[in-house]
Amino acid sequence: MNPETQFSKERIEMLCDGVFAIAMTLLVLDLKVPELPKHTASIEIWHALREHGLSFFAFALTFALAGQFWLIHHVFFHYLKHATRGLAALNLLFLMFVSLLPFTTSMFAAFGSQQAGMVPYIANQFILASLIGTQWLLARSQGLLTGAPTDPKRRRFAVVITALPTLFGLLLIGELIMPGSLAWALLPGVIVVRILSRRVEKRARAALTS
Repeated sequence: MNPETQFSKERIEMLCDGVFAIAMTLLVLDLKVPELPKHTASIEIWHALREHGLSFFAFALTFALAGQFWLIHHVFFHYLKHATRGLAALNLLFLMFVSLLPFTTSMFAAFGSQQAGMVPYIANQFILASLIGTQWLLARSQGLLTGAPTDPKRRRFAVVITALPTLFGLLLIGELIMPGSLAWALLPGVIVVRILSRRVEKRARAALTS
């Protein structure tokens, strides 16, 4: 391996795991215990917690989406033969926006009903999806992927990694047109993409056996 042109997959994966672990842990710091006297009635405590509902929603949503990006990155590196300088650079840029998740999540939690709170959040997800999708396309164009393009599992993964930028891009445009109305669609959108990818895999398997 030429250290100037090829990079260790293992070292990049270790860095990725560390950044994801830190970023996902930092998300919880935005959840605050209500500042109430110790002898406050339970009903008042529950009421105070409900007032922090958007913070809990933002935390859960971002943790789930970050987990999806971590899984996608893991599968991508499973198919990757080795990393190049270009892929390493894109990966560092990808991780920079992973580390930005706690900030954009805080913006969402504080100003989720306003465009100024939602646009940075959705834009962060769009950039992450675009960067991991770009890495996949670059690796494919350079012949760095294992497995045949007709392999059902690889085709299923290709659908996920290429469809997510479109999904988040459409949601970002929608947020610019209808501020504060599309936060609920982020995770369901990812689930729909996953379901469609499974159908692609089933059709690919059927085509191989026919």
